Amino acid sequence: GMTQGEVKKYCKKVLKQYGYNPILENGFLFAEGKTPIGLVAHMDTVFKTAPKLIIGEDYITANNGLGADDRAGVFSILYLVRNGYRPHILLMEDEEIGCVGAEKFAKSGISMDVKYLIELGRQGSEDCVFYDCANDDFEEYVESFGFKMNYGSFSDISVIAPHLGVSAVNLSIGYYNQHTKNEILMMISTFTESLIC
Repeated sequence: GMTQGEVKKYCKKVLKQYGYNPILENGFLFAEGKTPIGLVAHMDTVFKTAPKLIIGEDYITANNGLGADDRAGVFSILYLVRNGYRPHILLMEDEEIGCVGAEKFAKSGISMDVKYLIELGRQGSEDCVFYDCANDDFEEYVESFGFKMNYGSFSDISVIAPHLGVSAVNLSIGYYNQHTKNEILMMISTFTESLIC
């Protein structure tokens, strides 16, 4: 299992291979893309020990806590990059202890020219959570892909979207039993892939 610092270095290496020029700051990694969409995920998990992976045909779990919240989001962003997509990318540290990295990004002076933000960090397979970061047109657009509106308390985009003045949504990335030792990750949701692509 990687620490969030190791995840950050790994993501930097992979993104450089695909033509990005990642900026690593205290609290986040930012990589400017070519498409006017920003993808957001967080690199920390609630678990302190490396997962002992159990890999099934269409799922991954661990008997001591998987950390798919939100390593699944980080992986999915790298997966999209490997498949030729070039969104703006913002990977956050310390989301689980109060969106610390998001606050640091808001104070960093870094801007990104995006139409909207998609956070890949929600449990389940068809949730879309807008917090207070959306408008009716954007909500309808996201729901047109098959997502169903749900509610969450707080997340990185709750800080970043108002800071940038754009709409944002947190989408399901396919894990269940959040923050428990029984967390399980199912294969990537087709809804999520269709919306991002």
